[in-house]
Amino acid sequence: MTKTDELFFGNQHTVAQEFELFGKGLISGEICSIRVKPAPEDTGIVFIANGEEVKLSQNTTYPGFHNLTLRSTAGDILYIEHLLSVFFAFGVDNAIVEIEGKEIPFFDGSALIFSERMLQIDLKEQSSIRKYMVITERTEVKEGESLIIAEPSDKFVIYAVYKSPKTGIKEEFSLEDISIYPDEIAPARTFIYEKDLNEALKSGLFKGGDMDSAIIFSEEDKPINTDLRFENERVRHKILDFLGDIYCSGIRILGKFFISNQSHKLSRELLKKLKYILL
Repeated sequence: MTKTDELFFGNQHTVAQEFELFGKGLISGEICSIRVKPAPEDTGIVFIANGEEVKLSQNTTYPGFHNLTLRSTAGDILYIEHLLSVFFAFGVDNAIVEIEGKEIPFFDGSALIFSERMLQIDLKEQSSIRKYMVITERTEVKEGESLIIAEPSDKFVIYAVYKSPKTGIKEEFSLEDISIYPDEIAPARTFIYEKDLNEALKSGLFKGGDMDSAIIFSEEDKPINTDLRFENERVRHKILDFLGDIYCSGIRILGKFFISNQSHKLSRELLKKLKYILL
């Protein structure tokens, strides 16, 4: 059984040791933290924020402004997608996530810090079998230049394309072996065009943003604040985000996906339309 197959057909896992991470929130600029703790089998991913306990599900999450947001009556929590992406890839089915602040730390705009910490701890195998969704019909969602297609498959595969809206430059990458995630997906950073960034800053957004929290591109598609970690870093980050988006129910989805310039909003539209059976 491959590492990817184990994410669906193996037993449930939780973290064997708790860990804590601190960093700035992208929107607020305030220091925030997460403490991840082990949880019993069949618990799922449970967030504790502002004194409220919220179990991860499609009903408790929604696509916010360039992020996946956890809905809480005590105050929504922003930017949960990178952490969920890592939980998906590393096989974390059950965990308690205690949050201090209004956001998950954004770090450098990638999932690298989360991934590195996961590599430093152990996972604990549990007795219950993993539950997973199996796609039963081809489903397509589209909005403008954004497209997602999901098809039935006995293997989990993502084929991704990113086409620049500025120059038409195309980047491609595929994820078939989840074991490459720590080296090939987790380090890929979020990105923004300089013009869009300036407009956001004028509106009072991204108080926690700095030159190290995203790749800033010129209108000519040249990175202006950092060297790229990969020539196709943008499309790799799209895969990173997509993994977090489709794990918003805490249950992995088995199938073949084609994604092109997808957004958090379009990912949610896919989940609303998707036909599947739960095993």
